[in-house]
Amino acid sequence: MKKFFLSILVAIATILPVRGASGDLFPYPVPPDDMENLGERCDFLVSHFWDRCNFKAAFSSMDKLNNAFGDWVSFMPYATADSVHIAIDRLLKSVEKSGPHTLGLARMAEGWTYSDTASIFSEEIYYPFAKAAAEHKKINNADKARFISHVRIIDNTRVGGRVEHLDYRTIDGEPHSLNEARTQIVVIFFNDHDCDNCSLARIRLSADINATALQRAGLLTILCIEPGDMTDEWRSAAATYNTDWVVGVSENADEYFALRTSPSFYLLDSRHKLLAKNFDIDGLLAALASLRTNAGI
Repeated sequence: MKKFFLSILVAIATILPVRGASGDLFPYPVPPDDMENLGERCDFLVSHFWDRCNFKAAFSSMDKLNNAFGDWVSFMPYATADSVHIAIDRLLKSVEKSGPHTLGLARMAEGWTYSDTASIFSEEIYYPFAKAAAEHKKINNADKARFISHVRIIDNTRVGGRVEHLDYRTIDGEPHSLNEARTQIVVIFFNDHDCDNCSLARIRLSADINATALQRAGLLTILCIEPGDMTDEWRSAAATYNTDWVVGVSENADEYFALRTSPSFYLLDSRHKLLAKNFDIDGLLAALASLRTNAGI
């Protein structure tokens, strides 16, 4: 089955250049006949995709250019990271003097790799485009604002990086921050008191024997944070939450976290290095079970 799946991908990598050569916006590259390995073919396509593109003419046909951009991105999951990064840098370098062109590419990248309807969600692919737009001196502040926001969020929540920003207030109104959490493991649980999925997640996490054991051993902190303002409705709901949790509201959480789903979980170590994100309650409970086993408690 695996060989069959790979053969389909190789066929796709062969068919797409033929379509491009037959009259689209510009001719797509064609991998050499002796290049049979899927990774090599996709490296070639990613690296040479724009070789025959006349960007001055291409940017006058934005719909076609956007479709071509999507075709280019479709090969990236099967190419090496180095090839992808180099190809992105080369493309951005080719338009760096033009604010409108850089902005256009950033918007295409967002649509294909970062939006809610992205065909291939990838912060790694999107980030250099967003950063180029956010820092471009020839793009006005209104147009670059969303990209500045996205860069800030990705910088704060990059897996393997340190989460620097999370300020919140507890039910008594006192200000606190993530820096106060010093246990070996920290879970940030972005919660909505009026969300059915969040309610189920709260029940399951509160009843989980592994979470309880890790908290009682002083190894785990659970921050149950509601994005938004402190309201009477939230206060009333928060008063019923697990007393072993740190419960609060964060008015600026959406400035530093991509809160695409509710609930949303982030798993951090003692230095607040982000270990994992974008997983559901089942994934969290499985991780806590593994952590308890490793801790021997």
